[in-house]
Amino acid sequence: MDQEHIIPTRFKSKLPHTQSYPIGAQAISGALRGVPQFAQLIVDFYLRKPSARRREPLMPYPVISVWYSGPMRYFSMSRTVEEQSRGPRWLIQVDAVPRSLRHVIQSKIAAEALPAMRSWLMANMHDSHREGGHGLAFSFDELKDELISEETTSIEWQTEIAGR
Repeated sequence: MDQEHIIPTRFKSKLPHTQSYPIGAQAISGALRGVPQFAQLIVDFYLRKPSARRREPLMPYPVISVWYSGPMRYFSMSRTVEEQSRGPRWLIQVDAVPRSLRHVIQSKIAAEALPAMRSWLMANMHDSHREGGHGLAFSFDELKDELISEETTSIEWQTEIAGR
């Protein structure tokens, strides 16, 4: 696999020895190659604060998500309309997980999440002028030993749908 065919990593948190990323950019790129948004995708590898997990030990672990973020408009008298707009972007976020669960979560991401993300991307080729956000997120429920998926939208996204 050539470097040019790997989705670029924009951000990667340094991890403590107890945490690990369940999947890498190369595996994600291989699974998503050929989707219309491939050239626009970026990957962030993120470590959530461990204290958040200690408060709710039964809460599922966020593991991977894909998100479309449309242009944002900031209204300022000193800027032109073009300068006020932040262009759309496609982001994949991989969350760190406990090292002991890495292999279990990795196999579930490869078998379930990445094919679902591919289907979601193929079905959601959003207009680049669409405001708001729309995403698909996966969490790992350790008690049930399963991935949970959730499609989410921002209020701007919902408002535009309702206005049709």
